Amino acid sequence: MSKILITLILISLLGFISKKYKIIREEDREIFSKFVYTFSLPALVFYSIYSNPHQISLYKVVLVEWIVSIVIGILALLIGFGLNLNKKTIGSLFLVSIGGNVTFLGYPIMEKLYGNQGLTVAIIYDQLGMCLFIYTIGIILISLLSVQKVNFNFIVKKVLNNPPLWGLILGFIFSPYKLPDFLIDSLSILGKATTPLMMFLLGLSFSKPQENNRSTLGIFSGINLKLLLFPFLALILSRVLGLSDVPYKVTVLESAMPSMLTALVLALQFDLDTIFASHVIVYSTLISLITLNLWIGVV
Repeated sequence: MSKILITLILISLLGFISKKYKIIREEDREIFSKFVYTFSLPALVFYSIYSNPHQISLYKVVLVEWIVSIVIGILALLIGFGLNLNKKTIGSLFLVSIGGNVTFLGYPIMEKLYGNQGLTVAIIYDQLGMCLFIYTIGIILISLLSVQKVNFNFIVKKVLNNPPLWGLILGFIFSPYKLPDFLIDSLSILGKATTPLMMFLLGLSFSKPQENNRSTLGIFSGINLKLLLFPFLALILSRVLGLSDVPYKVTVLESAMPSMLTALVLALQFDLDTIFASHVIVYSTLISLITLNLWIGVV
């Protein structure tokens, strides 16, 4: 695990250096991101789903993610109100507690640890588990906390306008059929660009947390909910539901990923506490270098 993390960190460091010394401009980062999200990541998702036999246990992976997200989300709300945080900070606490960096950090690690099967489980966990939860229940809740009208058109658009999700759906649809080798090979090559580009983008996205945030206990709570309690509950529930081997390991480790970078984007979009969100994202990412090794030891 340490070897894998070091390899991925080096690629991320390259991205960070490129940003720091302005080798890559801000507008260039957007191009990298669009290429990954629109082309290479959907190709990787399609190829992984298409080339792997379906496992009946995968629906349990989604079930674990949704149940644990509900429990952690409720705890985040209770802690937020208990600490007397304002509603916008509570909204950010909710987001960073339930949303993990399961794509940019999780996909490469699961692929390195467990090969294509591990990547397939990670994709199911991400697309049908976390993403659907955040862009349905999550969006409704943070809309209410930010005193915005719940926009169901926005929710539907977010779910449908998701290229990796379509890659997953098409992968399932075409998996019984024999597609031309040249098409599958093209998708495979395109998909292989995803891991290094994801880690490079992760480095480009790192920034120093903003100062003057007074919600220290809230930040501490968010980090503990995401890095410790979320994977612990996922481990218990996975065992109860009978998950084993790779699906079990990937479910626990994806649950142990640090807070997702997208939480900051959503915090900006819904006028939540972006200072709070940025602190939890950065610190949970750094601390996860230790906790991820501990969780892989557990599974």
